Amino acid sequence: MKKLFVIGVLSLAVMAGCSSQYHSDSKRSNTSLLSQQLVVSPNDERAYQTLTLDNGIDVILVSDPSVDKSAAALSVGVGLLHDPMTQQGMAHYLEHMLFLGTERFPDTSGYSDFMTENGGAHNAYTWLDITNYMFKVNNNAYDEALDRFSDFFKSPKLYPQYTEKEKNAVNAEWSMRREMDFFGQFKLARNMMGEHPANRFLPGNLETLGDKEGSKLHAETVAFYQRYYSANIMKLAMISNEPLDEMVKKARKHFSTIENKNIEKPAVTAALDFSKVGKKRIHYKPNEDVKQLKLDFTIKNNIDQFAVKPNYFVTYLLSNEMQGSPAQVLKEQGLISSLTSGASPDLYGNYGVLSIDINLTDKGMQNRELIVATVMQYIELIKQQGIDSKYFDEIRTSLNNQFLFLEKGDEFGYVSNLTDSMQKYPVNHAINADYFYAEFDKEAVKQVLSQLDSEYLRVWYISQDEPTDSQLHFYDGKYKITDIPEQEVASWTQPSQMALQLPSVNRLLPEQFAIKTTTEQVKAGVQKVYERQGLAIWHTASERFSHQPKGSMHIYINSPKRSADINADVSLALWSDLFAIEQSKLQTEALVAGMSLSLMPSNGMVMKIAGFTDKQPELLAQGMKNIRVNVAEDAFAQAVDRYIRALSNEGKQFPFYQAFGQLGKMIQAGQYDRDALITAAKNLTLAQFNAIQDSVLAENQVRVFSYGNYSQEDLNKVAQVITDALPSAKSFTDYVMTKYWQPKVGETLVWQQDIDVADVAIIDMHVHPTPGYQQKAAALILQNHLRTNIFDTLRTEEQLAYAVGATVRSIEDYSALGFFIQSPVMDVKSMQARFDTYKQEYAKTLAKLDEATFVQLKSAALVSLNEEPKNLSDELSPLLTDWYRERFAYDSKEKLIKAVEQVELEDIKNYYQQTMLNPEAPRLNIQMRGSKFKDKPFAQLPKQTKLATLEELYKSISLQ
Repeated sequence: MKKLFVIGVLSLAVMAGCSSQYHSDSKRSNTSLLSQQLVVSPNDERAYQTLTLDNGIDVILVSDPSVDKSAAALSVGVGLLHDPMTQQGMAHYLEHMLFLGTERFPDTSGYSDFMTENGGAHNAYTWLDITNYMFKVNNNAYDEALDRFSDFFKSPKLYPQYTEKEKNAVNAEWSMRREMDFFGQFKLARNMMGEHPANRFLPGNLETLGDKEGSKLHAETVAFYQRYYSANIMKLAMISNEPLDEMVKKARKHFSTIENKNIEKPAVTAALDFSKVGKKRIHYKPNEDVKQLKLDFTIKNNIDQFAVKPNYFVTYLLSNEMQGSPAQVLKEQGLISSLTSGASPDLYGNYGVLSIDINLTDKGMQNRELIVATVMQYIELIKQQGIDSKYFDEIRTSLNNQFLFLEKGDEFGYVSNLTDSMQKYPVNHAINADYFYAEFDKEAVKQVLSQLDSEYLRVWYISQDEPTDSQLHFYDGKYKITDIPEQEVASWTQPSQMALQLPSVNRLLPEQFAIKTTTEQVKAGVQKVYERQGLAIWHTASERFSHQPKGSMHIYINSPKRSADINADVSLALWSDLFAIEQSKLQTEALVAGMSLSLMPSNGMVMKIAGFTDKQPELLAQGMKNIRVNVAEDAFAQAVDRYIRALSNEGKQFPFYQAFGQLGKMIQAGQYDRDALITAAKNLTLAQFNAIQDSVLAENQVRVFSYGNYSQEDLNKVAQVITDALPSAKSFTDYVMTKYWQPKVGETLVWQQDIDVADVAIIDMHVHPTPGYQQKAAALILQNHLRTNIFDTLRTEEQLAYAVGATVRSIEDYSALGFFIQSPVMDVKSMQARFDTYKQEYAKTLAKLDEATFVQLKSAALVSLNEEPKNLSDELSPLLTDWYRERFAYDSKEKLIKAVEQVELEDIKNYYQQTMLNPEAPRLNIQMRGSKFKDKPFAQLPKQTKLATLEELYKSISLQ
């Protein structure tokens, strides 16, 4: 039976308890608009309770009988802004130290071992004004997990003997990021703030953390903990399958004895000297090859105005892609490829930032002053004509629609986000703060716009061609700062050369939320519901979320071109990029309306559409109508330039990211070397590109996987839209799937590469010689135990790296187990030697693994595999994976679960023996040698086949 759920702007406003009239008194908005009880999405059936413990900790409890894992997070309202200047990075360092044992649980690896054995995950982060700790664990281990976790905040050991080790861990974390441009730019932005507390080195390293005259690291760490870790500035969130009354007992049992020192929450009050911060141009030479322009306005912290969202209102107008927007007119002129805007009002404590980020073309690089002027002139247009309640109505409708059908997420992330939000907003708005738009406050918008002028502005010119006269300390960035001339500032008030205009009304906002799928469709599961020559459509209704008026479609135009021709591989990537630019207006409009549209390369092209289904037919029709891009030579050349720079910038990524990228290319066939792709792109012509587009659209097999809220009539119309959009004269090809490496006994493939960043990275994968789910299941159980052990050994105890662990990979039918590391302190040969000795050490540890611990590990794996999907995406994912691989029984996950159920302790011991300790096991070894170790040798492995190119690889291997 079909249900019709129609909600308009008016009824949404009633649900939100607000009206569309505006008030000029911002202070009134900050108080009387707030809810007196926790605001939860109507789509959320979980039970909630808020309370404040006797010691002052604010708590949100969430009871969800469907969860298989329980989670908790606790945030402290202190962070990097409050480090003593003598020990910069201390808040981050202290976060590390808390994991290394407490008075009641003194074992330094006890917490991580407990989590591993009970299906858990744990983490923490430190930011400028918050330190946040979180975990999730199997339900039956929740009480003990809370006991161990809460002890962090009562009696941590803070072992002085681990001072040097954790300093090294913090240093390694900084070292990983020192070459990343974001961190360098963020450091420079703060350097310009003079005496403001934001101007300090945030993460910490061996130079800033340590004993100095008048400052001892351990003593100051203990003092920092004693001073700031007070219950009254802590926030707690818990989610479990238990009823609320039991959760209240647990919260009080474990957290009410944390000491309340009745401290005032640390706050930043220092005023900025805008003569040193504003009206500046920053020339920044990055490590990556980018061509960017950024307008960075420093604004006063107005996060208390979240209910009237003046920042969102302004950035919504700045980011729009409608006719006459800066993004639209500057793209039309061939000056930019993208423009986005966002605000972080509390970034620096009492100040924040509202920024406009722009990616430039070569033509745009020659016209940066014009682009800045255009943006500033548009801001002036908003000031004069844009403070209009019609945009408030549109924004509020969009946000209300999102909140009305808000989906669940993973418990781990949910509690972490809640405790972060509780530090920023009143507890009752911790869930809905980002979606709550109570009323239109014209004066609040004016206050934000008044700060978007030259006095508060920094203009960033970011490219490898910038003039520089200074070098950052602690980060690899060069720069030069100059004043923006008054003559240039004056030009911003002149009439624009561009036809600027404010955005029109969004046409794609859903107007009704009809539930179209039937009970019969839900019961039927995945079915092929349409088939004509060259076009087939599969559909499944959601099993658990059939009340959601949402759906997604993968329209797969499958073609053999990519794997047969490097020019096709390049062209598909360019096609995706150019489609995104040409359809950016449509994509932005869809995003506001709660939908998404993309075109991505695969074996052919995949158009993905998702979100509310009410206006999806219009979105699909527009997307398919314009699927073939028609561009001029200059736009094509700019796309090629972006493509080549993106490939080149891969060499600036974290070394272990580069290693994993290379691993993927070696496992999956049909890949090309970076240099070969760059050469092909440079030689590709527009005529060749157009010919490949036409070939893919005319010679293919089209398959559609539709999931969610669609009727058969909807899907018949989808078929018609696709048919109408593609050429009438078509030929139909066989379905093409990516093939995988066929491991062979005794085969050791080695990839050695010098990279432009400092650290080394290694991935050492061993493949089980026998394919099948039995091996995949054993690896899955073994992985978590091995991952924890190698982390504790090589990271915590030996301090060889920050990023280190074990990984399991499926290579189609085969299973592989391996180690990975990124090290700033050890060369490739020495690091590989340490891996080799560690393999033997872990074998002894594994031999001692008892049955009880194994049962826990196996149970944890099964709990994770059997977890109920949290949302539509979770439910869809395993079905979609099988569909792409033509596993039309859709039972891969079930087969893995059954295999895990049958694994015994001896099976995982045998698996390790037959992979890691088997000299004849197929092996993939990837070595990335960073610039810091370029004079040190690579590692040489027994019976290795050293590879120089992927072309050489494919000639030497077989495929499954």
